[in-house]
Amino acid sequence: MVDIGLMLLWAAITGGTPLVILVIPLARSRISDRVTHLMLGLSAGILLGISLFDILPESLDLVRGNPQGSRLVAIGTAAGFLGLLLVERTLLTRGGSQAHFEEGREIRPFGTLAMSALAVHGFVDGFVIPLGFEAGAAVGLVITLAIALHQIPDSFAGASVSIASLRSRRIVLGFVLATAIDTPIGIGVGSLFVTASAAWLPIGLAFCAGTFLFVSAADLIPELQHRARSLLVTASIFGGFVIVAALTLLLPA
Repeated sequence: MVDIGLMLLWAAITGGTPLVILVIPLARSRISDRVTHLMLGLSAGILLGISLFDILPESLDLVRGNPQGSRLVAIGTAAGFLGLLLVERTLLTRGGSQAHFEEGREIRPFGTLAMSALAVHGFVDGFVIPLGFEAGAAVGLVITLAIALHQIPDSFAGASVSIASLRSRRIVLGFVLATAIDTPIGIGVGSLFVTASAAWLPIGLAFCAGTFLFVSAADLIPELQHRARSLLVTASIFGGFVIVAALTLLLPA
């Protein structure tokens, strides 16, 4: 049973974070690339940690006893990973961004890539919250706290990248508003999903894990390695991962 009051609370928190964080980038005309890369690295580490420490183990635990359970989890994870790949490729293709070529390979602006990833997976951030609480109070709390922490660097980096890439503050405000409402909308859709059919919960969780793995391991981390070969950025990725590991180990099971 979905706790409507609790979901509304987290919708307000996750929706309000981008609007509050927006004040920081707008207070300056230019945020350094290093700061943006650190924020994206921290966000990538948190997403990777949520997937490996919490969502996938919980998905497998829910299908224990089902002979085909592990395959269903694998299918759900692949669907999330490949589905987001197709969505992002479509967005990037139609985004109209100019590309350049490096060593014969097409390279699109980091801003377009990052904004597409951050905007699309914000919905999934919200969608997984009610699924986590339906799986168990402890796992729901860990997932939600990790996502709430992830929203901070996520929103900061998203606003900074949009300011640097779009140049128009009106468009920036529109983009940030979109990232502010996508997570609450995801929470609402996730609540309806859980209410309609709890039997699909393991696959739903696995799907979310697949999208998080794509954004982190196949999207943000490779781009950061390509553009910011810095030990500090690498440390920020590990830092995000360690934060989730600590939450998982410290909070009661």
